[in-house]
Amino acid sequence: MHAPRPHTRFLAVIAFLALALGTGFPAAEAQVRNLNMGSTSSTSPVYAWAVATANVINKANVGLNVTVVESGAALDNLRKLKEGVFDFALSIDIPSAMQMYHGIDSFKGQPWKDVRVLFIRNVTVDRVYVRKDAGVRTFRELAGKKFSPGIPGASSTAYMMKFNEVLKANIAFVPGTLADSIAALQTNRIVGLQKTSPVKAMDSSLIEVNLTTPLTVIGFTAEDVAAITKAYPYIPFIETPRGTIAQLPEAGPMHELAPIVGAMASKDLPEDVVYRIVKSYVEGQPEVAASYPAVKGWDPVADLFRYVPEGAEVPAHAGLVRYARERGIEVPKRFLPPEVK
Repeated sequence: MHAPRPHTRFLAVIAFLALALGTGFPAAEAQVRNLNMGSTSSTSPVYAWAVATANVINKANVGLNVTVVESGAALDNLRKLKEGVFDFALSIDIPSAMQMYHGIDSFKGQPWKDVRVLFIRNVTVDRVYVRKDAGVRTFRELAGKKFSPGIPGASSTAYMMKFNEVLKANIAFVPGTLADSIAALQTNRIVGLQKTSPVKAMDSSLIEVNLTTPLTVIGFTAEDVAAITKAYPYIPFIETPRGTIAQLPEAGPMHELAPIVGAMASKDLPEDVVYRIVKSYVEGQPEVAASYPAVKGWDPVADLFRYVPEGAEVPAHAGLVRYARERGIEVPKRFLPPEVK
């Protein structure tokens, strides 16, 4: 067999470079990179967001192939990011990532300074739904009653348990999947459940439940919030006035936990890969919103810097910083990671 002629090798190189440039990423990245993305339970409505996110990245033709992997949500996703099981992950709230970054609370004594934020989904509330016939009006009044705080491994589940300890409410927790918890609620085996929801609406999975098993929403008093934030100063609450929740206009006023949820990765995921993830997600927002309407009206990059309170942030990934600056979005110094000048 004869060795390729010099001009043949030259043409091959030119063709390769043309292919790489045509796809919009460097030649070194011309080969498709496979990524495992942590999500949440497939029974959760939020899973639709995860699937839509993977779809818009895959369809963007930027050399990335994302596989959605079901998980136990925030805390589970963070641990698997650290272990290298996931390349990046969704359904992680900023307070949980901050705990891991500093090695406090749920990650006490186990700091991981490599965690980085990629973008946010929206601002939501970890809402406490109860049967109307239970006669319960506040979180403390769940004392002695069976209540589902959420799925094991989720940050919202952990928060409900922490609040129970701080307030000494003595709630009988029955953690479970959303499907199992709804079934238990409908058969009166539990009085309520916690479910992350849009600020101004019921979670979509509970709207139909409400037709046959009337529900209401309860929250925390100002005194409850003062006690909780004294113990956990990084946990954000918002006040929900009466009439805020479209399907339950009689609910409120009350205070509710309002974490900011988004996507995270290790700083070791290459800057160019994260840049392509973020750019594809932002440009694919209309398609994502068609599957998961709760993202409508939120800027996944600018709103990260706008809504995360001082002292509660984790560093932005270098790829996110690059994309934000390209769009003319100012990145506050408190979000800049050590690897970015």
